[in-house]
Amino acid sequence: MTAQPAADVIDTVLGLDRFPDLKALREKRAKLKHLTQTSYQAALRPAEPRNFSYALRAALAARMSALWKSGELAAHYRALLESEDGGAALGPIAAPGGDPGDDARLAAILAHVDLVTLSPKDATRANIEKLAAAGLDDRDIVTLAGLIAFVNYQVLVVAGLKMLRDN
Repeated sequence: MTAQPAADVIDTVLGLDRFPDLKALREKRAKLKHLTQTSYQAALRPAEPRNFSYALRAALAARMSALWKSGELAAHYRALLESEDGGAALGPIAAPGGDPGDDARLAAILAHVDLVTLSPKDATRANIEKLAAAGLDDRDIVTLAGLIAFVNYQVLVVAGLKMLRDN
């Protein structure tokens, strides 16, 4: 039996089934649409999550979406977080300003996520060194960078399509 492909997240969060012209426009760039969805899978649901659990990935994605005030994506990622093992414990950090408590590693991750999402030009080598000092290895840092890059890209795509949809 062949697995069914996952529903396209962008189409789903924007309700594009109700907007056939916009959905057709997305299909004109089917390869880009496909690559965006496979990037979603790689960022949020890789085969081996390593030191970034699926719940943590969803919480960070929800936080970034909320920082951008992308309600549709934030809701998607909060729902994903709730469906993950351990998601309830990470719920508070999914919102901007959510407190990591005494977890220095998580505090460093959240500070980096917020910085790169809100003020990417202000990120420096010193910020990467803070992640390393908090216990992230090179692979963890690359994983975090990939997640940040993808979610911020996805937010911008959704914002552009939303403008087309709503106007």
